[in-house]
Amino acid sequence: MPRFRCRVGSSTGEVSIQEIVAPSEGALRGQLEEKGYFVFSIRPARAWENLLGGVVSSQRRVRLRDFILFNQEFTALLKAGLPVLTALDLLLAHEREGGFQKILSQVRDDVRAGASLSEAFANRGNAFPAIYSATLAAGERSGELVTVIQRYLFYLKTVQSIQKKVMSALIYPVILLTLSVALIFLLLTVIVPKFSELFIGSGAALPAITQIVLAASKVAQVGWPLALAALIAAPVLFKILSARPEGRLWLARVRMRLPLLGVNIRRYNISQMCRTLGTLVAGGIPIVTALDVVAEAMSNELYKVELRNVKRQVLEGQALWSSLQKTNVMTPMAVEMVEVGESTGSLAEMLDQVSQFYDEELSTAVERFVALLEPALLLFMAVLIALVVLSVYMPLFSMYNLVSG
Repeated sequence: MPRFRCRVGSSTGEVSIQEIVAPSEGALRGQLEEKGYFVFSIRPARAWENLLGGVVSSQRRVRLRDFILFNQEFTALLKAGLPVLTALDLLLAHEREGGFQKILSQVRDDVRAGASLSEAFANRGNAFPAIYSATLAAGERSGELVTVIQRYLFYLKTVQSIQKKVMSALIYPVILLTLSVALIFLLLTVIVPKFSELFIGSGAALPAITQIVLAASKVAQVGWPLALAALIAAPVLFKILSARPEGRLWLARVRMRLPLLGVNIRRYNISQMCRTLGTLVAGGIPIVTALDVVAEAMSNELYKVELRNVKRQVLEGQALWSSLQKTNVMTPMAVEMVEVGESTGSLAEMLDQVSQFYDEELSTAVERFVALLEPALLLFMAVLIALVVLSVYMPLFSMYNLVSG
């Protein structure tokens, strides 16, 4: 019998992924529902996915631009009073992107076969974020599907805006750093060697700075294949480490300890966590289920682990703020705001305020970092080039004085 990989929720709100052997997908769904599970997704298990540890995804993720456009058009059709299935048919007829069209066709077929909209999207595996299907499920339960999709769209656009802002700010410094390294490499491997034979042949005593530059030139000429190999190996090693939870956790801890960058990584992750959790809570999703979805949505493995611990403590009856306080990933200010939100019944609003605060903190920090980095890189490049030029011209002046004298 075939083996299926299913994502289910229990009556206590705990979400788990199980692999079960069953005659068919329909039979397995019936078995799970009889046991009281809420079935989020069922798909055939693939042995190669387990062997590769998740390095290769079973379904490529839909492009963010296409996903946002789909949701905008989908909500417009639903607001106009069209049934979900009719809206999906219309959007599918006008979809031009081949990959998304295929996935959307599968969603439509699932809905036509009797699955709910949230189940149909959850069945697509990694093609859509887990928070999306959870948000749809909340909208279906409350009867406010359009409202929760619009709230999710706002969340998605906010995250996209922050990522674009950070990436745009870092583009120029990265280009400048790359050009600096390329120029220095060119000087050491092409320009300096042409003068080194002249200096050595003259037999004159060379200044210390010239000797250092000549030594660096030899290292660059001999060592560039090793440097190139290291540049190629680094992404491969990173991919191997990222393939397993233990490796991702180690990388996350290393990044969090980096000077200057670590504090901003913390700000970004707190913002991501609070915004996602706030969106789910505002959509009416139970806190335990929301914590599970947020843990899966986090890109930082350390936050995944800590949020799973928080979920267990909340299941044991502890307050959310108290559980967050025991983690190593939250700031005292964020914990205090969560405590106020819990005590006043405005948790979603407080979580949104926390995310906005850290968005502003991150934006300001990135702007300051870039403002300092650009002149620092220019100064660094100017000093290095000046040293190389000086190391070449000082022996030339000495040789000229020797000949003229």
